[in-house]
Amino acid sequence: MEIVAYTPQYLPALRALYMVTRTSTFTWLDSSGYQIKDFDEHITDDTVYLVVADDKVLGFIAVCEPDNFIHHLFVADAAQGMGVGSALLTMLSELNGRPQILKCMVENEKAMQFYLRKGFAEVGKGTGSVGDYLVLKK
Repeated sequence: MEIVAYTPQYLPALRALYMVTRTSTFTWLDSSGYQIKDFDEHITDDTVYLVVADDKVLGFIAVCEPDNFIHHLFVADAAQGMGVGSALLTMLSELNGRPQILKCMVENEKAMQFYLRKGFAEVGKGTGSVGDYLVLKK
């Protein structure tokens, strides 16, 4: 397993991972409007790192660097529990040493538990176009 910076060669795999994982994770949302190109639009201003093993993309993190705001942390369903998300968070911490901040949908209980186990704490909350979220910081 290795963490690499995004390059265009990974775009098809990242698009597919994003599409499939969004659908399987956010089951309470209407996914009928999801499109494969959504990935491109949702990471426009972000820096993206991904975990690769045996030429397969296992997960990725998309970060807005000025604020160290994590816009997306997605792990393929088959790779969950293998340390992919943890490795990405650790890499980000080692890379810049700055506090990490993110929004997590309240309904996404699995992700919420993951972030709390990793030392994130609630620093705010709000309601967006797709529901309630907590702002978490570490």
